[in-house]
Amino acid sequence: MTTLDVRTSAHGPGRTQYAYGLKSGGGSVVGPLEQEHAVDVSQDLVKDLCKEIDEALKNADDGDATLGRVLRQKGRLLFDSLFPRSGGPEMVRQLKESTGPLLVSTNESLVPWELLHDGDSFLGLVHELGRRSVVSRPVVGGRACTQVRRALVVGDTLGDLASAREETERISAWLREHGVTCTVLIGRDATLTRVIQELAEDEEPYDLFHYSGHVSGASGAAGLMVHNRKLIDMDALQPLAGLGAPPVVFINGCASAEPSLEPGARALAEASLTMSACMSFMVMGAKTVVGTRTPVGDASALRFAEAFYGQLQDQITAGAAMRQARADLERRADWAWASFVLYGDPEVRISTAAADVAAPLPPAPERPEFTPEAAELLRRTRKFAAVRGLVTSVDLLMALLEDDEVRERAAGRIGAQRMDLLAKVLRELQGQRPSDSTQVGTSSASLASVNGHGHGHGKRIALSDTVTRVLDGAEARAQEAGRDIGVDDISLAFLATGGGSCAELLQLFGVAPERLLLPGADAPAPGDDERVDIAALDPRAAAAVQCARLLASVQRKKISTYMMLRAFGIVGSEALRGALAAQGDDGAAAFRKLAGLGSPRPGEFSSRTLGKVQEVCRDAQEPVGEQELLIALLTDEDSTARTMLRRLGVAPELVIQSLQAPSP
Repeated sequence: MTTLDVRTSAHGPGRTQYAYGLKSGGGSVVGPLEQEHAVDVSQDLVKDLCKEIDEALKNADDGDATLGRVLRQKGRLLFDSLFPRSGGPEMVRQLKESTGPLLVSTNESLVPWELLHDGDSFLGLVHELGRRSVVSRPVVGGRACTQVRRALVVGDTLGDLASAREETERISAWLREHGVTCTVLIGRDATLTRVIQELAEDEEPYDLFHYSGHVSGASGAAGLMVHNRKLIDMDALQPLAGLGAPPVVFINGCASAEPSLEPGARALAEASLTMSACMSFMVMGAKTVVGTRTPVGDASALRFAEAFYGQLQDQITAGAAMRQARADLERRADWAWASFVLYGDPEVRISTAAADVAAPLPPAPERPEFTPEAAELLRRTRKFAAVRGLVTSVDLLMALLEDDEVRERAAGRIGAQRMDLLAKVLRELQGQRPSDSTQVGTSSASLASVNGHGHGHGKRIALSDTVTRVLDGAEARAQEAGRDIGVDDISLAFLATGGGSCAELLQLFGVAPERLLLPGADAPAPGDDERVDIAALDPRAAAAVQCARLLASVQRKKISTYMMLRAFGIVGSEALRGALAAQGDDGAAAFRKLAGLGSPRPGEFSSRTLGKVQEVCRDAQEPVGEQELLIALLTDEDSTARTMLRRLGVAPELVIQSLQAPSP
């Protein structure tokens, strides 16, 4: 999965800075978040475009032929405003080339990320896109669910939405046909007490909550309207804090904002109300929440819901089910797909298929315990985080480095002085609000791990997303090995996550996380400069390997087979060109795309170098060779290339003469 981190901060009236980071599934960051991918954006322009998008969606008639053109135009303007080609071209390219699930983790709720158009398509149609909103309050761990067995379906709670009643009846009928036990509450049956009582049922808890009706309230405190105009908002959902909300929630909400607002602002405010209602269920532990940005007609809502649940029945991920349901409506020229939003991890896999009860499930393996040393580590972690009420990756790293074995090992690798300085920096950071503090994890097992080792008193402490993944990974590692969870398991799991916000700190400090935490003799030796021997490769193959190394270095990734294939394309491998050409037009197109990945943009050159490259190519009647390009670069008296040759002990003038000499 690819994660797009987006953080916004005000930079004066009407201007906002957007800081981006693109992360791979392994946790590596593509480019420094604040150094290369921070851009100033006209927030007034962004807000106006969002208002116009929501207004167009809200007011569109069925079969409106102009809506697609409007959304494409506004979506492209919004994409170019948020990702200007001058502000981070490499990240824009990598975002366009990324495939599979995309999680947008952000504190910016205004933007319809699904409707950003990159010039080729909408992100919501290309990616299995989900959102994770950054919140300031603790998140309930919730409960795991791999299959929907019981559903609570609520709709037309005021008796004034015939379309909501029909949706409720048809969705419950569809679910029953597919083996799901349903409780249906319509009209006067859908009282606040009854709905909350059903949601809080812990003997046979619901796996799915489907709501169709009114959304009301204030921005940030909105809720679903039930009978007698009562609201299911964050406060009303508090009885679910122990059990957690149903893992799957689907809200087709019809929001009503202040009528005195101008149309665009009103449409935007209504979108905010529905999002706020969805977030209430996410905070209460729901894993997958589908909401609508603007009201959706009954026929489209039914079609989308049935397509979404039908895809889940095929046991694909929530993100894939969402993208295919959108595509199903888009193929019918039904632009209602553009209103649906997925909140949560797009890789969550929950099925609506009927359970196979022929064979009982094997008993769950017994959870491993923590060794005394690991339990003490968790106590230290909890102590560090007690003031904030949230454990971050900085707290966990600090606790790891205070373990006697880990500290001794790390000090031996980086030196005692650097170790003391690093500890001082970490302690300083612990006194500030850390950058990963609001990305809250949802593993109840991990929460129990930390809160269960806090001497039995004090308030419960939440975990950041990184810490949750570390503790879950440590448990899985120990369980697979059939042992209790040790400090080394936690260290290795920390490394596997990439380190969260600590990764950039350690990079700035000049220390690889492996030097600190990797157990035993597997740790990298100080000053290790061992190189892979590529002397046996011919010049073109060696050039591809070296090109892959440069690509990996820029992107801070390991050299993978994917990276190598790109490199062969960039260096113009004739072997790869011929092999792909033999596959027909698709193969030839594939090579052109691979080779094109290396084509630079003007902004990536210095002005001096760009002028030389353009000059040598401008009047060329045939392909420009290496000699001509090198001569053009070296004849510039002030070029840094000449400076480098002199430092290497070579006279640039003699190199130019050799390049100009006729080939023997």
